[in-house]
Amino acid sequence: MGRLNESRIGAVIADAFAVRASTATRSSLHAEHGAAILVGLEGEVTVTEPGGGVVRGRAVVVPPDVWHAAVSPGPTLGFLYDPEEMPHVAGHARVLGGPSPLEGRLLSRLDAAVAAHRASLSRPDVLDGLARELAAWLAEASPRRAPDGRVARVLEALRDPAGDRRLALSRAGISEAHLQALFVRDVGLPIRTFQLWRRLLAALGSFARLDATGAAHAAGFADLAHFSRTCRRMLGYSPSELRSGLMK
Repeated sequence: MGRLNESRIGAVIADAFAVRASTATRSSLHAEHGAAILVGLEGEVTVTEPGGGVVRGRAVVVPPDVWHAAVSPGPTLGFLYDPEEMPHVAGHARVLGGPSPLEGRLLSRLDAAVAAHRASLSRPDVLDGLARELAAWLAEASPRRAPDGRVARVLEALRDPAGDRRLALSRAGISEAHLQALFVRDVGLPIRTFQLWRRLLAALGSFARLDATGAAHAAGFADLAHFSRTCRRMLGYSPSELRSGLMK
């Protein structure tokens, strides 16, 4: 794969995905509500699970809501796709059943795309393009399953971190217990946890204009400690570690 200029990194946070080029990756144990694809540019990525399972490969796919830790000692590309905005990517990852190497034609196409942009992997427009290309390739043969319409309406309401959870539940037209069960079936995690995930993304998206404390408060976290705990549990890094990477 292409060589990353190790003096620089780059990152993009969009509505449907996030992508980051870094000089190395070492996350703590976490479970993110996103389909992750980690690509080692000059070596293998190692993903471990709590039960002791280990997967290695130049590119590794991790399904949404799977507890894992990742290590890539050299330059790395990390893609994270929103399961609701890009269900075909999440569908592809879930069919694998757990962390798995990316292989075959998909890996070859990704190799070629990264090599073509090897001198520009810190540029946000290049990272954005690579993320969209990879998502398009995964869409070609990935299963799709639309959520229940009532779940879809709640999802839309909760995309705003400040959205009223109780109002969204009341508009579903079914009991809260039934809706909670449908939501877990279609989304993969409870409504409250999903809302926390959306707050986390909103906080990270405001790093360009706010410090960590300001970002936490703007996204609805009670305090910086709550934001920090959530960040480590859902992304495997502290806010300060992510901020230093995103702002370089």
